[in-house]
Amino acid sequence: MARRVTIEDYRRIAKRRLPRFVFDYVDGAAGDELTMRDNIDAFQKIRLYPNQQVDVSRRSTATTVLGRQVEMPVLLAPTGLQRLVHRRADLEVAAAAGRAGVPFVVSASTAFTIEEIAANATGDLWIQIYPWRDRAAVEHVVKRALDAGYSTLVVTVDVPLLGRRERDVRNGMSIPPRITARNLYEGARHPRWVTHLLRGPEITFTNFSSFVPDSRGMALMSWVNNELTNPGAQWDEVRWLRSLWPGPMVVKGILTRRDALLAVGEGADAVVVSNHGGRQLDGTPATVDVLPRIVDAVPDRVEVLLDGGVRRGTDVLKALALGARAVLIGRPYWWGLAAGGSNGVRAVLEVLRAELDMAMALSGRPTIESIGPDLLAPPD
Repeated sequence: MARRVTIEDYRRIAKRRLPRFVFDYVDGAAGDELTMRDNIDAFQKIRLYPNQQVDVSRRSTATTVLGRQVEMPVLLAPTGLQRLVHRRADLEVAAAAGRAGVPFVVSASTAFTIEEIAANATGDLWIQIYPWRDRAAVEHVVKRALDAGYSTLVVTVDVPLLGRRERDVRNGMSIPPRITARNLYEGARHPRWVTHLLRGPEITFTNFSSFVPDSRGMALMSWVNNELTNPGAQWDEVRWLRSLWPGPMVVKGILTRRDALLAVGEGADAVVVSNHGGRQLDGTPATVDVLPRIVDAVPDRVEVLLDGGVRRGTDVLKALALGARAVLIGRPYWWGLAAGGSNGVRAVLEVLRAELDMAMALSGRPTIESIGPDLLAPPD
């Protein structure tokens, strides 16, 4: 078996182990998938200008995010329906994040309860929610997360409706997944995945089960479409969520200076520059291209995180040089989860950490604090 060296190696393993309709759900994006590709390509266009003859014999990737210590400036982004990939899904991810010393941003749309995930975690957990139409359901989840010890609330504001992901349309993918003849065929070709499917809990939004008369099949789909989207959402929804949460609040899905300042005005302690990994509106700019404008727009007390396109430790380094406090990854840790559960997620994080550490050493930046915009400036 070939040695696993890069995050792309884990993507290839995931593609081999998952049925096509599951891999495409994880891997795909909206429309022509231009934004997803641009997120990656934009990082590749940025060049580094290292300092030489700097003592880098002692290095550290540790820093803080919202005042809490992390072993490296990487967070695991919120992703729903991880049960499609692994029978223990979010439980495995929580364990891996704790071992790596990085926060895990838990999606409320999971097959495991908020409390079950907290019981399996050894590190910092954040809870992510959308400003959905059903305020009672949202408040129910937020208060449970607070009681379970989650430290930070993340409000994602770029999903008034679900984007059209054409791979999913072609594959007949739905939430929850429908069993079709094609999907049965794909599943039969991946017995390992079928074992995970059968041995784990039902694929549903268990945290909202008390709000849905029938949490299976089309009844759940109807409730999700009617109550868990909110095309009428405005900034007062974020203000209301701020009133429910005493700890740090982060607003995710920001691409403009205007929205960054509005989020801060509603009480955000940090914003995530994000285009949802290209899974919503295709044709938006790469997040790393937008990042400097957002950093310049918000007050110094507000931390700016970046989501989208991170595949290398050098990508993390570049984002930090442009002013990000940390980055979030989504697809890469899903690939690790498919490849090897908690150990696979941990391995993906270790690839990023090792690459970041090496890039810092070769750039003459021994600490996170030593990384600044001069790393990207050509010499005079």
